[in-house]
Formats: sequence, C-alpha cells, structure tokens
Amino acid sequence: MLERLRAKVVDAGLSNIEVAQAGFLSYEHKGDPVDLIYSRYALHHLPDFWKALALQRLRRILRPGGMLRLWDVVYNFDPADAGERVSAWCESAGPDAEQGWSRAELEEHVRDESSTFTWLLEPMMERSGFHIEQASYSEDCMSAQYVLRGA
Repeated sequence: MLERLRAKVVDAGLSNIEVAQAGFLSYEHKGDPVDLIYSRYALHHLPDFWKALALQRLRRILRPGGMLRLWDVVYNFDPADAGERVSAWCESAGPDAEQGWSRAELEEHVRDESSTFTWLLEPMMERSGFHIEQASYSEDCMSAQYVLRGA
C-alpha cells in the first residue's frame, strides 16, 4: 500500500508529502508538526487501551488545527445487535478473496482483530484532543470514516 501511495504522490507531482512506515506506538516524528495524517484500516489492530495512546501520539504530531482522516472498521450498533450484524456482514462476503473479503476473512477479523464500537472510539478521540468534524458510517454499520481536527 505504501508503494502505491508513493506512486500516487509522484504522479500528482506533489513534493510536500512524506509517506512513513511506522507503528502508531513506535513512530518517532522528527521535524515540524504536520498538517494532515491519514490512516485507513490500521487502528483496529490495536486494543482499545493502545488505541487511546495512539490517538494521543497522533494528536501531538499534528499542528494546532491539523487534521486526522481516519477510516476503519468501527462498529456502529448496539452490542445487543452484534450477533445479527456480524452474521449479516459475514454473509455479505464473496466466496473467496478474489471478490473482496471472503467470509472466512471477515469471521477471522471479528474473532482476532480489535475493532471497537463508535461509542467507545469517539470519546477516545475527543479525550485525545480531537474535535470530530465529520463522522460517516457505512450502511452495514461495520465501518466509519472520520475527519478529526486537532485543538
């Protein structure tokens, strides 16, 4: 994914973008605060405790008023509806990975990854010093996209 992003940056003729490969908890930023951080389908790999610490680290990297664009697997339903929602999500998968995520991959995600609920993640964002400028949720309630602004 990083090579694809680097190619897009070059193709667009942009020179003010740094593509960094590092962990949320291990990245050591050098230089001035940044204007924008973009994360897609990565934060869910961390348990909630570490998500909160990662969000605080991201906030410290951003300049005041800087933006975090976050797109991830985030559950936007009541826990009482989890069985129904997760089953529907897994049933929506193609038969194999060639057509997107397979059912087995989605089941593995729910079992082994650390996705969380919007009602847990959003307060973490705010306590980390972010203002939620925009939040949009997928129709199946299994992912969310955020525009977060640093205070």
